[in-house]
Amino acid sequence: GYPQNDDYPQISTINKRTNLFNFHSMSPKEKIERKLAAIVFSDIVGFTQLSAKNEPAALKLLDKQRDTLKPIVAEHNGNWLKEIGDGLLLSFNTNMEAVNCSIAIQKAVKEIKDLNLRIGIHNGEVVFQDNDILGDDVNIASRIEPFAAPGGIAVSQKIEQDLSSNPEFKFKFIDTPNLKGVKQKVSIYCITSHELPETKKSQINAKIEHKKKYFYNARF
Repeated sequence: GYPQNDDYPQISTINKRTNLFNFHSMSPKEKIERKLAAIVFSDIVGFTQLSAKNEPAALKLLDKQRDTLKPIVAEHNGNWLKEIGDGLLLSFNTNMEAVNCSIAIQKAVKEIKDLNLRIGIHNGEVVFQDNDILGDDVNIASRIEPFAAPGGIAVSQKIEQDLSSNPEFKFKFIDTPNLKGVKQKVSIYCITSHELPETKKSQINAKIEHKKKYFYNARF
């Protein structure tokens, strides 16, 4: 898990996230590409607690995650963009590839001790700058991820609308929350097919604006 601070301050310890997205000034020599992409954001449930209790085990878990998931991402034509603490930032050319890869990831980690993931998926316009990725839609993907159940996948309405006509996938509406730092209206769904767990609102810990009757606490 990780604290969803508004400014994502850089912290050296492994159980805190470093700067999430690099918004430094762009050099004219840096390669910049703007395009639509499916963005996948993942997080290890309970990682902060694990690293506090047993840091060597936590570091080994990160190695296990990398060794297990990198081949799966490559198999689905994905880009392994960043490891952010215990989280991953991935991108795909299509929504189908992003969703199929996420399903394959959840299936692969199911039997691995302590490697319990939440995954969020969104599609939007992003800027690829060398090996970095920028844009509001990247932030949206990170805000969607906490709405997934442990072992599950949450997606935005863009993903749901694109794949809902495919009988292979089933979705359930969760909410249209006021996501912290997000101006766009984003409806969030969970994938309920492929033996994925359904999100329970009572178990959501997410960063939102205080405009709902119920309130999701920040993780820490």
